[in-house]
Amino acid sequence: MTINAGAKGVRNELRCEKELRTQGYKDIIRVKRGHRGLKQDFFGLFDVIALTPDHERLLFIQVKSNRCDAETRAKIRLFEMPEDCEKWIWIWKDKKGWDTELYL
Repeated sequence: MTINAGAKGVRNELRCEKELRTQGYKDIIRVKRGHRGLKQDFFGLFDVIALTPDHERLLFIQVKSNRCDAETRAKIRLFEMPEDCEKWIWIWKDKKGWDTELYL
């Protein structure tokens, strides 16, 4: 059985959006995928942007499936943002759920 990695990624981004909504987030933007695997993340790194319920901070989230490579982690760590923004990696681990990492 082959796994469509693109479809799995989109499913996990939708899971991320659903989880944020259950936590009270209302203002969420998710990268919409084009056809034939076209992918353009925000700033080339992030799949989801969410405004905290108190409207104080923006969350920039990279969504991954099962693992995150060192190169992606390094790019996110080095990406400069204003103080009122947070950089996150959310990794959906099959049959386990979310593993989240905050980068300051």
